[in-house]
Amino acid sequence: MYYYQLKSLLKKPNVVESVRSYLQLIEKTADNKVLINGIETEFETIEEARKYIRDDYNTHQLADKIAKDTYQDISENTVASIIKEHHDIKVTDTLIESYIELASSNIFSVDPVVQKIRSLNKLDEIVEGKIHYKLDDSSIVAINEDTQEQLNIILVNQPEIVELMRESKDNFFYVVNKIKE
Repeated sequence: MYYYQLKSLLKKPNVVESVRSYLQLIEKTADNKVLINGIETEFETIEEARKYIRDDYNTHQLADKIAKDTYQDISENTVASIIKEHHDIKVTDTLIESYIELASSNIFSVDPVVQKIRSLNKLDEIVEGKIHYKLDDSSIVAINEDTQEQLNIILVNQPEIVELMRESKDNFFYVVNKIKE
């Protein structure tokens, strides 16, 4: 038995077995209930819960890979025309690759080219009508298109504020709320 298992058993006297799987805590109680992160489930054994967590993790990994691979299927001519539409710069293969990488990373950006490329990938939409971003603290935020357009206009020459927003959801929503005031 590991120290963390002993510690959790001491805190929860009705827990008879405890394991971690893919960062999830699976526990079995004295009355044969299986809990995942403290929430009761329908599983009868820890192995069933572990298999469910593994399959769920693999499903999410596969969905992420498909969403990212779809960006690679977008033609370079399409990306080049989007860049030319929004920016008066020379379009190179490196620039196209950079934009595709930025769009597929789901990092927060106020560049309209990134939003346009992301809109081409329908598999990369968590909530319909919302644009989502993954922040540095691993949280995911979603905003509507109107808010995104406001941010694009206001923050176009404010890279330090964009960087601040990328750090955490608290920073992100602090800036969004200040802008809406």
